[in-house]
Amino acid sequence: MEEGKRLTCPVVARTQAAEGHVELILQSRALARAVPGQFAHILTPGVLRRPISFSRIESENDLIGLLFQVVGSGTRWLAERSIGNELDVLGPLGNGFPAPDPMKPWAAVGGGVGVPPLFAAVQKWSHLTGDRPEIIIGARTAGWVVMENDFKELGIEPIVTTDDGSKGQKGNVADPLSLWLDNHNEAQVYACGPIPMLQAVRRLSAGRATTYLALEQRMGCGIGACLACVVPTVGDFGLSYRRVCTDGPVFRGEEMMW
Repeated sequence: MEEGKRLTCPVVARTQAAEGHVELILQSRALARAVPGQFAHILTPGVLRRPISFSRIESENDLIGLLFQVVGSGTRWLAERSIGNELDVLGPLGNGFPAPDPMKPWAAVGGGVGVPPLFAAVQKWSHLTGDRPEIIIGARTAGWVVMENDFKELGIEPIVTTDDGSKGQKGNVADPLSLWLDNHNEAQVYACGPIPMLQAVRRLSAGRATTYLALEQRMGCGIGACLACVVPTVGDFGLSYRRVCTDGPVFRGEEMMW
């Protein structure tokens, strides 16, 4: 698959995904060939582009989704785009999730804006296994929960956690994940979210499941040249620094040196 191509993509739909969260749907044949976990680098006013993972990938319609939280001037500008506007996009970029082993149970665990790339994965691969994947999604508060209804439309009822207990279970994703792991052997866990959440997922899964972690990281160029997004990893040759934009953003849990 061709990667890193500069594209001009029209916005064909815009929705308010949650309080302070917007999802844009773009039409692009090139981007719609992406793998869940890959991302697009979006040009916004200012110096740096904004990396955003794909929230949905519909190759049959040449459509992709970008769901993000409005946190600064760049994402505020992006949130103001409307149908018919065009975006300057580099993508698809990075290495995404592998397809799950159909013979093993799997769970998708997302926190905040880490939920969207997991929805793209479930949308693509939930039919591969006899049992539906377990979906665990977390947010700070009820108004910030994203894509719950999208999972329901796939026939999957997600477990929802909120820090303040305003929706679903009070707390974070660790407790329901631990309970699920207690009841499933040789499992696979796909996760994306803040680093403390990913650390907890890796710790709980150690010795019990294969984990794939999609990192959220500030980036400069998005194509591996600037080295602004390197993270320490460990492998056969010891410690090494790897680029989230090109070596990731998806890494196996045991690779991360936290």
